[in-house]
Amino acid sequence: MKKKLTKSEIDKLPFAEHGKQTTIHDTTLPGFALRIGATSKTFIVYKRVARGAPKRVTLGKYGHLTVDQARAMAQKALAELSGGIDVIAAQKAAQAKAKKAKQSDAETLRWLLDEYKKEQIIGLKGGKEGTLHSLTDTSNFFNERKLTLLRQVNGEWVVDKPIVLSDWLDRPFRSITADEVLERFDLFARGKPQKLIGGELKPISRTHQIAFKFLSTAYNFIIPRLRHQGEVFSNPADILTIYKRWKPSEKRKRFLDFETAELAKWWNALEDYRTENTVASDYILFSLLQAARSIEVNDLRWSQVDLEKRRVNYDETKNGNDYAFPLSTLAAEILERRKKAAINEFVFGYEASKTGRMPKDSKNHYQQLVKRGAKLISSHDLRRTWASTAHMLDINERTINYLLKHTISDVNEHYFVRNEAKLKGALQQVEDYLLQQVAKFTPKANGEEIGDVQPDAVTAA
Repeated sequence: MKKKLTKSEIDKLPFAEHGKQTTIHDTTLPGFALRIGATSKTFIVYKRVARGAPKRVTLGKYGHLTVDQARAMAQKALAELSGGIDVIAAQKAAQAKAKKAKQSDAETLRWLLDEYKKEQIIGLKGGKEGTLHSLTDTSNFFNERKLTLLRQVNGEWVVDKPIVLSDWLDRPFRSITADEVLERFDLFARGKPQKLIGGELKPISRTHQIAFKFLSTAYNFIIPRLRHQGEVFSNPADILTIYKRWKPSEKRKRFLDFETAELAKWWNALEDYRTENTVASDYILFSLLQAARSIEVNDLRWSQVDLEKRRVNYDETKNGNDYAFPLSTLAAEILERRKKAAINEFVFGYEASKTGRMPKDSKNHYQQLVKRGAKLISSHDLRRTWASTAHMLDINERTINYLLKHTISDVNEHYFVRNEAKLKGALQQVEDYLLQQVAKFTPKANGEEIGDVQPDAVTAA
């Protein structure tokens, strides 16, 4: 059917029966037509092209387009078809581009970090609590954030000015540029930390490095998937490697010197702190005696402890393995004391904490020991102290590695689980030696010089 397509003419045309269509060809512009269905009227272009099947291009629905708009679009489409341009392919490409743009807008940095967490951190690696906590901290570096910048004057850091960093989490992750990453990283490298370690004013040193490492890893997680879909994309965080912004981890050598009064001062400060905070003191001392990581002890539950057999089961440790540890004498006394005072499922349950247990790093408690004359150390420094003592006592290297929960990759690995007596002997040997050294360098109340005290002067309190 042919008619001159005008508004009044189109309005008169009835809709087709259900399941059928009618096409009305325009009499003034060959190839321009109106396809009428049961619920809509749609403008189309229909043209035969050389060396090919007839092409039908959908322009849009009547109502969304006026007749004049549709006619102008039809003229353009007919000209392109006559010139050999595949209008349909161009339309599909434009639709795909629009869909991709919409998808890109939805795939924000927050989305990327969530996908990385779900698929990589949780799905592949099991989602260790410490890693998930670090990833949550990472997000805090990329949302809108107030930051106080520092600057150096005569070699000392002083407060410069406050700034506000823009939110990145709700930005499409593809829109974040290498220049922006470099600039934000450098600002954090001059940023004042929320807590001053030892009261010293100096910039953030480590936490922003961890956050940007997670950022880089999240991009590296998604990039192979993008390339598989044909998208070329580079990691904007690679700029930090190019300009050598990554600071190598400091090789820490700090530990308590058990051959001098340093250990005794620390131990006695801990005992003094016990009168104020028994839970924290027990937590710190138990960590030392078990050569344990803070993430293992702060999460320790009573279901993992067998006081009758004097054994602790450390489940899913940092290297993914489970360990059965015997208890040395003082370590067992600590757990018996904690059992009598238990307040929840955690061995080191702590009412002052929101989680109901001792904080993992317990930095504040280590600072309390400093106020009592002790050396400032961390929980990891206690592991180093235990290991140094064990090496000095010539304990077997393999036994030391097992008790430190280092990965042992050989066929003899599982024999260590059965040799509990050997493990207990090593733990007890280190404990006894530390007690002897504390006694040796602890002055008696009657004024005797340090070094005059016999080993049995220190009790297992």
